[in-house]
Amino acid sequence: MALEINVEGVEKLVKALSQIQGLDEPLAEVIELYLGKVVDDARALVPIRTGRLQRSIGFWGVEGGYCIGSDVSYASFVEYGARGRSPKPFLTPALFQNIPLLKASLLDKIEAWFRRGGKG
Repeated sequence: MALEINVEGVEKLVKALSQIQGLDEPLAEVIELYLGKVVDDARALVPIRTGRLQRSIGFWGVEGGYCIGSDVSYASFVEYGARGRSPKPFLTPALFQNIPLLKASLLDKIEAWFRRGGKG
């Protein structure tokens, strides 16, 4: 993986909430909505020369969670910069600018889950 970013506070919250039986599926829906928005925003922010890096940005499921990033070898050099090249962050801003969406969506799903008596 050329570039992968973890948001630990969110990861811990989601892990804790997923321990509540019956809440895992609604949480997965929220997380996938959030990650989809992050991917869209990162693709809009990434500098484009050939479009390869832009097309490579995505998210995928892994054991116990999700990863978001790019498999292009130079993705981290674009995100963080390299000798003689200034950083052009695209994934980090996309992750953080969408945290309010994640929080609101999580709260909505959890409230709806409780209103239904912990079902579905």
